[in-house]
Amino acid sequence: MATMSSCFEVCSLPSSTRLLGIEPMCGGENLIVTTEKSVRVYRVRDQKLLHTWSIRQGQQLTSPALFNPRTEEFIVLQNKKTICLWTKDLEHLHKCTKVTVKKPISHLKLLPDADPIIVFDGGSPWWLPCITAAPDTAVLDLLDIEEELVWCDVISRGGGVLVVCVSKEAKTDTQSSSYTAYLCEMLPGNQDTPDYQTLQLTPPDNTSTLLACCVDEHLLSIWSCGSICSHSLDSSLAAAEDGGVVVPGNVLHKLDLPKGGVSSVSMVMLGPHHVGLAMEGRDSVQIWDTKFWTLQANRSLQDVPGTGVDKLYRYGDHMIVARQTSVAALSFSTQPTSLAAVMGKQTAEAAALVAQEWGGPVKKRRHLSAESTALLQKLLDPHQTKALPAFDQAFSQLKSDSEVLGSPAAVCQLVQRVVGQQTFWARRALTELVGTGLLSGSSSPGLFERVEKENDLELWRSCLLHVKEIPEASLVARVRYLLGLDESLLEAGSADVPMETAEQDVPACPLSAAKAALLDQVLSRSYSGPFLQDSLAELQFTQVMVFLRYLHYKLTSAPAPSQGHEGIVVSVDQVVDWLCALVDAHFTQLVLTPESRDVLLGLREVVRQRLQFYQGLNDLDALLAQLKDKSPPLVTKKQDESLYSIRTIQIF
Repeated sequence: MATMSSCFEVCSLPSSTRLLGIEPMCGGENLIVTTEKSVRVYRVRDQKLLHTWSIRQGQQLTSPALFNPRTEEFIVLQNKKTICLWTKDLEHLHKCTKVTVKKPISHLKLLPDADPIIVFDGGSPWWLPCITAAPDTAVLDLLDIEEELVWCDVISRGGGVLVVCVSKEAKTDTQSSSYTAYLCEMLPGNQDTPDYQTLQLTPPDNTSTLLACCVDEHLLSIWSCGSICSHSLDSSLAAAEDGGVVVPGNVLHKLDLPKGGVSSVSMVMLGPHHVGLAMEGRDSVQIWDTKFWTLQANRSLQDVPGTGVDKLYRYGDHMIVARQTSVAALSFSTQPTSLAAVMGKQTAEAAALVAQEWGGPVKKRRHLSAESTALLQKLLDPHQTKALPAFDQAFSQLKSDSEVLGSPAAVCQLVQRVVGQQTFWARRALTELVGTGLLSGSSSPGLFERVEKENDLELWRSCLLHVKEIPEASLVARVRYLLGLDESLLEAGSADVPMETAEQDVPACPLSAAKAALLDQVLSRSYSGPFLQDSLAELQFTQVMVFLRYLHYKLTSAPAPSQGHEGIVVSVDQVVDWLCALVDAHFTQLVLTPESRDVLLGLREVVRQRLQFYQGLNDLDALLAQLKDKSPPLVTKKQDESLYSIRTIQIF
């Protein structure tokens, strides 16, 4: 859980110059506010200006200023190639110590327990003391000529610092831009160019652009379509060591963006499971839980001077909000995330508990052989396997390696390759990949949609059986597909599908036997009621009526758990849950539409009969309990246990 309370203005910003950034003063309670022309230090608790330095006419600052507590020096970049260092006692900035380098610098970064780090425009990170001691050091670029550095941050990792840089490579008008993350691990005292690994940030769709990033244990990214994706840094580094096989990013959540989209979003980490978020077009700040992706707090900024939110920063238990004409501080608090807290059912005693860290051996990642890695890369590259025969031949060679088909990352990437291939349909390969049982609904987006496009019902049924943790929205989409499916596609397999025998006062089944068996497969999957209701609201009303009549039929024809085709069991509880979610999702329309009156009255009659039946059971239970108390035991201890007797009880 998270809350936001008091908000106050720290300082105003001049309209004649651009804000470069705001950084906390390490080891103190102050903020450093840097514009293109000046560096100012403010004390947050009383908003007092403590220090100010300005540069001369014709010069320009190009990075936020930092304060190094080890040397008690301020650091800032001037004109991208000059590093300025000075103490708080200096009166004029032009008298500071200056170090000029050959290549332009993009970022200055600092962690409390490490030396400052500079990141050049080419993406190469270096320790600041190494560069100031030898400004002419040869610096090699990590980025290609076509790439541009768009984001950078640092985090503590083990005994060193992990530098994460994200680059953008512009494509042609018909292609979207590609994004690459460079992960560099820097160790104290190492003066050589650090090794790095690359991680491809794949957009959720072909038209999306990257809006914001933040990094903690994972790299979170927000895209222009509203999707929030996560990449595991540990898995990415380990996968890169396996020959470049990178685990794809998971789409965690999709934000509700303003109409017309947004061009800028700011995101900042507030703890292990919380982020602060602000976006263009909304004059407010939000706190999101990153474990379950629920909105925890939302606060308007109408009481703070200025408009919009340019960027968010964290300063202790405050969020620093940079607006167009002012800087504000917003206090917040977060609590450990749990499912009970998200659903509002956490007690005070449970909130006070501390999560136990369980130690134990970590399972070592399996490394693929060089031959398997080469074959996998060949299958993943559309240019090397352009036709179906070439793809099937490479897959036949690859599937003999049990390590590949036993790796969830490799299986997921191969499925995405098959699903995204529009020029041919690799059915045989996809059938074997689905049969491994390593796919989940979240790791295989577009799988069902592509199978449904091919109208391959046998493979569709296999996906339902083997894909784990299918989201509720996907289950409802499968219901929508079945309700609109042409009956001619089912005629071949409809003869061997059993159906319950129609009885008196039981409504007729509105679906064919084959379609009903497939629908039972969907109904038998696990689900969550609230999410199911939200997804069912997207069904068209004609589909709602057919689905409602089928659920009514299942409820009346199968009072006990019914076993359908291929051993699929649909319990009464599951039928009732789907019925309740469907009625709640379309309650108003069902009440006001005359066509739904007969089925609603039928459901009401079913409820009345069930209540009457259970009331009779309760009466019978009470009567039998009285007879048991008053009657002698049917078998005494003296009687032989092998004997038995029959007693007739007549109830008047």
